[in-house]
Amino acid sequence: MKKYVLLLFALFPFLFTGCKVGSTTESRGLENESYLQFVQGQGKYSEGVDVYVDNIAPFKAKVNKVDSRTVKGNVYTIQSGTRHLKVVYKGQTLYEKDVFLSSQETRRIQLP
Repeated sequence: MKKYVLLLFALFPFLFTGCKVGSTTESRGLENESYLQFVQGQGKYSEGVDVYVDNIAPFKAKVNKVDSRTVKGNVYTIQSGTRHLKVVYKGQTLYEKDVFLSSQETRRIQLP
């Protein structure tokens, strides 16, 4: 009887361990992307502007009007790093500059 009690106490911890498949962990860093936001105070450029990044084919971007009610506005994702930005409206260059964008940075481009 004494053997059975000792055996029961020896096996008791194994009853609560169960079958564990393994622990899975996942870690992610920040995505390697940055964001652009185009703003202008008077509400011009209602048709949007053409944005060239590194002189590649342009994309159409909406220009947000700056006021106290605008919290975020429209943002556009580009790859982080040093980029050459050119903003054109109806053939007129509004903004052209080399900018450095760090990861997860949102750059507000103020248009004239």
